[in-house]
Amino acid sequence: MSESGELIGPHADGIMEQVVDDELILYNPATESYFTLNRSAREVWELADGTMHAHEIALTLAERYGIASAALEADVAGIIESFREANLL
Repeated sequence: MSESGELIGPHADGIMEQVVDDELILYNPATESYFTLNRSAREVWELADGTMHAHEIALTLAERYGIASAALEADVAGIIESFREANLL
């Protein structure tokens, strides 16, 4: 894979995190909004720290779970887009 595109992250300033069971609750004080991340979205969130491109996040998760990264690329891109729309990144 080529390293095209921008680095994903870092997280927006002031985002608060709380783990509840297998989910991660995020609070964005700038928008006064809460977000509940399931396990998949939580893993993307944790990797979206400004050091990797979207395809690298997909590759990392694919290696972690022993599946092809191409199978994850669209899902990872969708999660990242959701984070951006919610002003979390």
